[in-house]
Formats: sequence, C-alpha cells, structure tokens
Amino acid sequence: MGHHVATFWYLDTDDPAAPIRSGHPSDPGFARRLLSRLHPTVTVASLGAFPLNRSASTGPGEIYVGSFPGLTVVQTLLDDPVSPSATSDRWLRLVEAPTVLLFSHEPDSGVSGFARWESGRLVRSFAGADDRIIEDEGMPLPFERPYWAGEFPLDGADDTPLALPFSPSSLLHAAHRDWLGFDLDPGGLDVPVHGFATDGRREVRPHTPPAGPAVHVVGSPGRAELHAATRRHAGAGKPVPDRSTPYVDDDYERAPLVPAVARASPPGSVAVRRVAGAARDAVRRARAAMSRRLSNRR
Repeated sequence: MGHHVATFWYLDTDDPAAPIRSGHPSDPGFARRLLSRLHPTVTVASLGAFPLNRSASTGPGEIYVGSFPGLTVVQTLLDDPVSPSATSDRWLRLVEAPTVLLFSHEPDSGVSGFARWESGRLVRSFAGADDRIIEDEGMPLPFERPYWAGEFPLDGADDTPLALPFSPSSLLHAAHRDWLGFDLDPGGLDVPVHGFATDGRREVRPHTPPAGPAVHVVGSPGRAELHAATRRHAGAGKPVPDRSTPYVDDDYERAPLVPAVARASPPGSVAVRRVAGAARDAVRRARAAMSRRLSNRR
C-alpha cells in the first residue's frame, strides 16, 4: 500500500488569496481545536510556524495547519494510494466549508491528483502519472483544455509510447492556480502554517535567552561570579582568561521581573516586598557562595 502527501483547502471565500496577501496571521488556537477532533487521544507537539510553500512536505506523524478568515489549509501524509474521488468523509467534513479542494502527490510512483467538491458533491477529480491515468471523474474544466490539447507536452514524450499529452503534476499546479489564485511555489506567496507532530515526539521549543537579572541559584559560584572575580584581580597581575560574556548556557536562572502593576504599587505593598525579598535572599546566597569559593582558593 502506498502513501502520499495530501493538501486540503477548505474555502468559504471567493478570493482565497486575499487573507494571505493581507498578512493575516494563521490562528494557532483553531489548529489545536482541529487536531483535537482528528486525534482526540493524542498529545500533539508543536513543530513551529513556517511558510507552507517554503518547507518540506509533511512526513509520518506530522500535520500542518493554516487557518485564516474563510480559508483553512491542512497538509498531512495519508497511508493510501492517490485516489482523490475515494477521499474519506473524515477529511471532507473536517472543516465546515462549501468548497473543498484536494491536491495529492505520491513521490515514489510519481502519481499526482486533484479534486474539487462543492456542497459535498464531487465536481472534478483527476489522478495520473506521466504514462497512465489513475482516475478521471467529471468533465475537464476550462483551465485543463490546453493540457489535453497537447500545448504542454512532456519532455521526452516521443520515447514513451503511453505518455500522456501533459504531465499530471503540471496539471495539478494549473488547478492550484485556477482555484486558489496562486501556486505553492518557494518564490511565490508565503502561506503561514503551524506544524504539529502526532507520534509522541517532544515539542520543539525555540531557545531564547531568559529575561531578568541574573541570580545564581546553586551551591557554588557559577561562571559569572568567577568571571567577575578574575576581572577584579586582574590589576594584581592575574590573567583574565575570558573576556566574553559569562551568561551563555551557564548554571543561572533569571529572577522574575517585577510586573508593571507591582512597580506602580506603594513601596510597602505585599507584591513589592515579596519580589524584593526574594531578590535580596538570592543575592545574599550568591555572595556567600562566592566568598567560600575564593577563601578555598587562597
């Protein structure tokens, strides 16, 4: 049994490109709600946000979702051969929309296909490889005529007796442009999506430096204290081994910043006293630990 990448578009707008061109961000909350319907017993992990047209296609256990006003796109890997007309109702009814589009591609076999449903009724579907037709349902639409007429022949078609008068992958892209007003081209319109894993892998979290004043929270001096100590003793002829910042992946945590509401509170307020007291205690512990370390070195 084959598997293929399927990209569904759920449309409730006459201009699908408009919300994307306007720069409207994708709604991550809607994506999470959609996934809870698809995978109610699975804890999904975020893979981040990125443009669908400039990313690798989904792999096993992955799904990409982009949601905009009047438009939702879902890309996933299906464990079936390409057969658009046999698409499960699970996917056709995933998002309530009058128009559902499907674009499918199976890299191993080279089969490409597309389909369009209006109010739940299949209007057109086609799937094939360069040398064979898998399915051909409904009447060809106007954008298809130049392809069937041989205006876009395959390269090397003369060497393939069973070659179609066009490449099915080219016809898929023509359907994409006609139905959506753009193509998923790396140099074209960026389509923001959120990626998720449904196979139990850990969530990908961006590494960002913590905010707030550095406060040492372990029992011995960290690199920041040692860095400061060596700089203070540099005048006595002792070398300064490292002039780079000490706050890179060290054993520090960041004390929480005082919220704006606390800063606006009276000096004797409970919120201010708690934060100030925690900061003073942490600083005292850091100074004591540093003193012990320096005493042991003498």
